Formats: sequence, structure tokens, C-alpha cells
Amino acid sequence: MDKLIIYDFRIDAWTPETLPMSRLAEYLARLSTLFGSKEHVHFMKVRKGSAVPEIAVDPTANPKVVARLKLVGTPDAPEEVSRAQQDINHMLRDDGATAYLRIKGGAKILEFSGAKTPLAEEVVLFEQGELEGMVIRIGGKDETVPVMLEGEDGTYYRCNTKRETAKQLAPYLFGQRVRIHGRGKWRRTQERAWELDNFDIKSFEPLDEAPLVDVIETLRRIEGSEWNEMDNPQEELKKLRGD
Repeated sequence: MDKLIIYDFRIDAWTPETLPMSRLAEYLARLSTLFGSKEHVHFMKVRKGSAVPEIAVDPTANPKVVARLKLVGTPDAPEEVSRAQQDINHMLRDDGATAYLRIKGGAKILEFSGAKTPLAEEVVLFEQGELEGMVIRIGGKDETVPVMLEGEDGTYYRCNTKRETAKQLAPYLFGQRVRIHGRGKWRRTQERAWELDNFDIKSFEPLDEAPLVDVIETLRRIEGSEWNEMDNPQEELKKLRGD
């Protein structure tokens, strides 16, 4: 039988003698979500020194676990993984601790800043608005369908919408940019920056990506148009487009 792959989750503020069992269970529940492959991931023990829960992974499942852990903290991380990461950091902050995850005897894979995260009063804001970008992912089987939008500056926006709207968005996947309208949930981070937590798409429209010069030339060809009389038609069109 192949040897189990052992991971260490080291929490610096606790020892096996001081770490409450209920708190350990809370950490293990979030770690279970991070690892995935739940039937192949096992809790072994809490090692002495700082509290170091040892987690064993069946060799056959380890490639999938490694791939999932690499997604932590990236835009491609599943929602439940991102939430588990945030929960662990919040718990560590409450415990006055930091932590890291590594393969036993190896390099660190993930670090959790916990108590070292700059504190700021958490604020959540719900606001009607719009976003622009390219649709890069549409998926899910529920009535509410996850949608991922990539903004022009490379920012990723996590969105949701109804099935019918998702079907209408599907032809634009990796294609023409769109403007979506709806209600966003904004959260102020520990660094006091605002980040979009989620956005409920109510409607959308494809963006006209024709060059500005071509748009103006088309307008000038319209009979009775006043565009030929303008000193700076490009600037006027930019104002109308909100640029």
C-alpha cells in the first residue's frame, strides 16, 4: 500500500493542551473544504509544540488535492474554497494566531495571516449598478447560475443570474464584451479597499466595440446629422459614451 501524504497545519498561538476540541473541529471543518476529496482526507493527530494538526491524504487523491489548494486565493477558486479561507483567517484573528499549511517536512503551501491582518471595521454595502467586461465562465445546475466576468483591467467579478439570462449570455462567452446591470454586494477589505463580493445580474447588453473613428464616420453619413458641424466630434462622442 502506498504511503499517505501528510500535511501540517501549524497554528502558532495554541498547543495541544490549550486548543479546545470544539475549536479544533471548526478549523478541521474549514480545512476539509479547502482540501476537497473528503473521503480520501483524514485527520491523524495534533502534534506537540504549537498545535499542529496532521492531515493525511490518500496518494491516489493527492494530485486533485494539490490542484485544489493551488486555487486558494485566486479568482478561479470555487466559492466554498474562498469562503473557507476567509473563515480560517477570521478564526485565527479571533484567536490571536497565524498559521500555515505545508507537506510535512516540506515548504509552505499556504499562509494565513490571521492576527497579523490589518484591522478595519468591516462594512458591507448593497448597491444597484453596472459592470463591463468579458464573460469567461458560465456554469452550475441550480436556478441561480454562477457567471464570471473579467474586467478590462484584469479584475474578476463573481456574478449570479437566472437561467434564462445565463442562456442569453452564453453566446458572448470569450467573445464580445458586455455591460451587465443589477445589484452588487460590496465589502470593505482589511486594507480599507472596496471589493465586489457578488453581483446579481438582472439584464445586460453587448458593447459596441467599433473604433471611435468608424462610429463618427457612420454618424456623419446620416442625412441631417450635425456631427459634420462639430469642431471636436470625437470628444463629444466620448462624453455621450461616458468615457
